[in-house]
Amino acid sequence: MAFVKSTSTVTDTALTVPNLTGGTDGRVVRITGNNTATDASNTNTIGQLNSLLFKQGGIYYSSGLITGLSGLSAGTSYFLSTGGTLTATAPTPTSPTTTGVKAVYIGFAINTTDLIFRPQFPIAG
Repeated sequence: MAFVKSTSTVTDTALTVPNLTGGTDGRVVRITGNNTATDASNTNTIGQLNSLLFKQGGIYYSSGLITGLSGLSAGTSYFLSTGGTLTATAPTPTSPTTTGVKAVYIGFAINTTDLIFRPQFPIAG
């Protein structure tokens, strides 16, 4: 008989890249150039949406637990909207053009202030 030890510890993955700047705290950002990030949008190209991070407290996260947010609903899935903001309503993907809307799953809330950040590959219409 095997026993499995469980834990309630959730860890995060922060990127400590020297000189990485840009983007708004509390938003999803994407890399735009040499050590530069900007707020992401569901209308960015698929290539741009493959470099997503979450900026919180001046730290850039590639995945994991993001704390200190507000207005989340526990158990709700969140998707990328415009300007790096989150939406609980999955966008309907349109044509995969540069300006077409992509559905990008971002993660889910475990309470009103904490998000498990697990960005997925963008889906275009």
